[in-house]
Amino acid sequence: MQINISGPRTGKSTAFAIPAIVEAPGAVIVTSNKRDVVDATRGVRAATGRVWVFDPQSVAGEVARWWWDPLSYVTDEVQAGKLADHFASGSREPGSRADAFFDPAAKDLLAALLLAGALAGKPITEVYRWVTRPGDDEAIGILQDNGFRLIADQLEGVISAPERQRGGIYGTAQQMASCLTGRAVASWITPGTGSDGRPRFDPHQFVRGTDTLYSLSREGQGSTGPLVTALTVAVAEAAEELAAVSPAGRLTRPLLGVLDEAANVCRWRTLPDLYSHYGSRGIVLITILQSWSQGVEVWGEGGMRKLWSAANVKVYGGGVSEAAFLEELSKLVGDHDRELSSLSYGRGHRTVSRQLHRERILDVSELAALPRGRALVLASGARPTLIKTRSWMQGPHATRIRASIAQHGPGEDPAPALDAPVRAGERR
Repeated sequence: MQINISGPRTGKSTAFAIPAIVEAPGAVIVTSNKRDVVDATRGVRAATGRVWVFDPQSVAGEVARWWWDPLSYVTDEVQAGKLADHFASGSREPGSRADAFFDPAAKDLLAALLLAGALAGKPITEVYRWVTRPGDDEAIGILQDNGFRLIADQLEGVISAPERQRGGIYGTAQQMASCLTGRAVASWITPGTGSDGRPRFDPHQFVRGTDTLYSLSREGQGSTGPLVTALTVAVAEAAEELAAVSPAGRLTRPLLGVLDEAANVCRWRTLPDLYSHYGSRGIVLITILQSWSQGVEVWGEGGMRKLWSAANVKVYGGGVSEAAFLEELSKLVGDHDRELSSLSYGRGHRTVSRQLHRERILDVSELAALPRGRALVLASGARPTLIKTRSWMQGPHATRIRASIAQHGPGEDPAPALDAPVRAGERR
């Protein structure tokens, strides 16, 4: 399990993300807000399995040649609550404070409607329609018919609440689910009309193979980050279920998750609590952040420290100017003894005095000025190590990665989002 904190343009993708993706033996899921990692690796990964690109905001210029049903994740009220939490966390600006009443109430409302939608086999866009119609009680009947009477009563209580209270709860829920309103989003999360032949993505099938999933979103207004998070969690939990019935409780072939720009497009609120557990299950995660404070905005100071402590490989790649974080790194690297000599003269004699002076191996200013191509690695059971990074251009897959960029990079005709593996004797 790895956490990588490196500033912009320090080589996070070229030296860490891209090599890890192309060398992974099993299924891979990647989150990002840019297309560079996708372009560089999808051609290589297509040789081992299908490539799925989830791109509802056209980050990589993909069209919806497949779809995923977020409500397929909802099997009970617990899963509905988790999905609602992804919408709540992903729609809130990092560092902003939640309303003590309306946010929890809106999340409960959204969870109840998501559960009703899943029970009735409706598309998730229908759930948003319910959110915009406070007087619609269809979901209450669905919940009652399926034995969720208390949740139905809870929903009925919101619908019958005083107008201002009800309006505040529904309005907050609308904001949480606002990522569903994008015109292009629906084609990625609903089957469409008629029989268009598009395959439906199945997380449980995905984790059993060697396919690759790229889940992309922009940040800021209109971000589909909540859907990226929900899809990522659906895959991770499917892998966890498979690991539970695998020998020794671990996946026989590890699943790799590269959470690039995690604080921007994959605000997985419970990630710090799961990090060490997933490692024991063979679910290998690499969380990439641009700074310590970026993680604090999403998980809080306590959550960020928990995530940092749970990672058995910690990488700092430079480009960060946060003194408190760098001071902590400096302390972890440790001190060394430096011998100082002094020369004095007296009564015609020369005297040489030597003493040991303890000083930092790397001080804050040196860590802040760490040059590109160098990284500090703190691995469990080993002394901190300053390494020279190796970009993919210097690695064994350079030729194939260049070919992937040439085929899929900007300026080329968009390639199908569902790349089939090339088998012996076949031509692409």
